[in-house]
Amino acid sequence: MQHETPTLIHNILSILFNVHLIIRIDFSKADWCVDPKNLPEDYEEQLKKEEEDDKDVPEDDAVSNGGQTTIAAATCRSGGLQLFPFVGEDSAQRMLLRQEVIDSIPANLCNITDDPERTRKNVILVVGDGMGWEMTRSGAITKQVLDELKSLGCDTKTGCPDNQDAIDAFKGRSLDDYYTEGFGSGLSFQELENSVLVTTTPPVLQVEEPGKHYAPGRTLLEGLAGEHYDRQAPLALNECGFPIEFNPNDVRDGGSMAFWDDVKGGEFPWDANYYTETPDLSSGFDPAFIMEHATDSAATASAFATGLKMARGQLSQNLYEREVETILEEAIKCGMAGGVVTSVPMFHATPAAFIIHTNSRSNRDQLRTSWKTVNPTLVIGVCGGKYYPYEEDLQSMMNGTLSKQWTFLHQNNDTMAENFYNDIGDLDPDNDDHLMVCLGGDYTVSGEANMPYRGVDSTYSNRHCSSGEGILDPDTGLTIGINITTDEEVCNHYEQDEIEHIPTITQNVAAALEVLSKDDDGFFLMYEQGDIDWAAHSDHLDDMLGTMLDIDDSVRYIMDWIDDNGGYEKNALYVTADHDHYLTLNDHFPEALAKMLIAGESHKITPLNNTATNAMKEAIKAECHLDESKTTTDCLKEFTTWSDEDIEMVAHFWGPRGAGGNGWGSHSARPVPLHYQGDDGCIEAMIGTGYQVVGKQVQGAEGKIDQVHIHACMFKQMFGL
Repeated sequence: MQHETPTLIHNILSILFNVHLIIRIDFSKADWCVDPKNLPEDYEEQLKKEEEDDKDVPEDDAVSNGGQTTIAAATCRSGGLQLFPFVGEDSAQRMLLRQEVIDSIPANLCNITDDPERTRKNVILVVGDGMGWEMTRSGAITKQVLDELKSLGCDTKTGCPDNQDAIDAFKGRSLDDYYTEGFGSGLSFQELENSVLVTTTPPVLQVEEPGKHYAPGRTLLEGLAGEHYDRQAPLALNECGFPIEFNPNDVRDGGSMAFWDDVKGGEFPWDANYYTETPDLSSGFDPAFIMEHATDSAATASAFATGLKMARGQLSQNLYEREVETILEEAIKCGMAGGVVTSVPMFHATPAAFIIHTNSRSNRDQLRTSWKTVNPTLVIGVCGGKYYPYEEDLQSMMNGTLSKQWTFLHQNNDTMAENFYNDIGDLDPDNDDHLMVCLGGDYTVSGEANMPYRGVDSTYSNRHCSSGEGILDPDTGLTIGINITTDEEVCNHYEQDEIEHIPTITQNVAAALEVLSKDDDGFFLMYEQGDIDWAAHSDHLDDMLGTMLDIDDSVRYIMDWIDDNGGYEKNALYVTADHDHYLTLNDHFPEALAKMLIAGESHKITPLNNTATNAMKEAIKAECHLDESKTTTDCLKEFTTWSDEDIEMVAHFWGPRGAGGNGWGSHSARPVPLHYQGDDGCIEAMIGTGYQVVGKQVQGAEGKIDQVHIHACMFKQMFGL
């Protein structure tokens, strides 16, 4: 056989890929090995050797590429070249079977009447977007501070500067008076019976992002997924001109996954090295580790929804950009109801992962059409930024073809929030009734794309509307700093006359439960508090603490509803985050917060000097990450605006210690908590176990689970496996 050009071979392989053939070429024998009879006698030994070779690819094999790093291709081998990657796709049932959580896979997922041992549960997944361990702790402490102040007669909305009992009570109050390790208490979901840490491990394919800021938005198809529609790209090739092979090892060892490392990042989020001026680097701890290869809400929510790993930005597809059914879809196919509720746009990453399929969360055309194929029972969220159905579809829900199924409600000046859901009493999923609710966004004067921020004082007013702009070098055009443009006057996120017409997130969750629970076969509900993440991206703790109060209220409602509707024998509840943010509380945080609440100035927990800019993104734009003389912390400090006095006053900071108070604005790779009940031991059985990505076994994390395991356990409860 003649050696073909890479282009010709690539075209041949692309055709073969579409019929899912798996082939190998052995250049030393120069023949096609399709028939197993033609395989050499030592073929199995060759495969084992190749797998061992994969594990030994040194970090030095990574190739620099203009600030990006090309992942070393472990498939260019002299003894035999794997031309075709193994195409495999895992499922919740097979994962549960491998871990011996179930004894067998039922022949019919939907039919449980023939098996008396199969009992379905309603499954409720609550996602606090960006709600890592420190975000949870900040909310838990805040809730307890507020409750204690109220018990002392302090009005936490207006302050109580003359209340000496309140002033004295919080003198010297520190983190030690609450909790400094473990899963803590103070919020509703911290009362659930079980807790565990969850890894958010992403695939890292083709090339690393500049500065390793996020995991790349690249699948096993060529280029950035956002630059083409689903599957409209050839297979990504290695330097030999052949399709890249997914390597189940860590990216730092030449693999395709960014694993969590307990040594470099700490076994727990509360590792002491994050809370000291002089971390013990001799132990292997690296304060920059959690700043590398963070994932996003699309990939993580898709892991919850499908049990598969996605590239950053993908929504419920496999790594070859083929659609994968979500747990919500499978529930509907089995006669159950399924819906999503969010405090941000309804087609934003987290809710979209359950009701939409696309290779890019930014492809708004696909977002605005794909949902109709899934046809969820219920969707409640903000309608702004084109992250919601086309206007013609909304009109059709009111007086067209879609009106046969769908009821469409939207915010309007004629309906007060407390009356918004008065007319949903007759809706029943068993009658094929569906509900779409649009709030905020394009239905408000303010145009804000998330539900109203209530703030730590719950007044929905008096906040710092943080803003900033880059300072450009006139010669190079590169950003060299950030200019603060925040107005000294406080502002409102929404005006009060608008807020009166917007149901709270808890009211939206209550409406969802009212509708979905009417389905006689059960339901799946995903509720997201998405603006935890939005506030954290802006380094805005006042906004973020308000969202933590929102999720606390809403989960309390859910827990009460469960108690009144069969308990955890008939319901399973999982409360977790899709990813972490890099927040650190200083020891005097409780005292600092209480002082501001007592003074009636709680908005100052976010400094006036805040700019709501992403310091890491600005540092990368300035090409600081290419300067080998600077650490990541050094680069971040050039784009922060908080003073040391600011940090002392607000008793917290974003990003690594020493980078300035607002030295981040991004996700982190740190594991996040899961609080759950009604799981019947499934999550416990998954601790420390691995999972499969395109047919290859990926290692688990000791003492932790991964997000794909949550999917499997929700699936088990929902379908009575």
